[in-house]
Amino acid sequence: MIKIYVKEGWQLNPNQKVVNAILNRCEKNNGECPCHNPGKTRTDRLCPCLEYRENDECHCNLYVKTGIDLELSRNSGSQG
Repeated sequence: MIKIYVKEGWQLNPNQKVVNAILNRCEKNNGECPCHNPGKTRTDRLCPCLEYRENDECHCNLYVKTGIDLELSRNSGSQG
């Protein structure tokens, strides 16, 4: 099971289809993030990945920053 880790200033993508697609891909990847992040260790790549945990970047759109135009996230397709 993938741990959901919502940081201050972030929220889970409001598009449930995107969230489900990303989480399903993580499950198939043995918990690793589907965005092909460059983590050096498996722990770096585990969802939520090092890029999100430490660098405030979510490339797969599982998490989106609060206050951004959420319509973009709702309309974007699943990546990964």
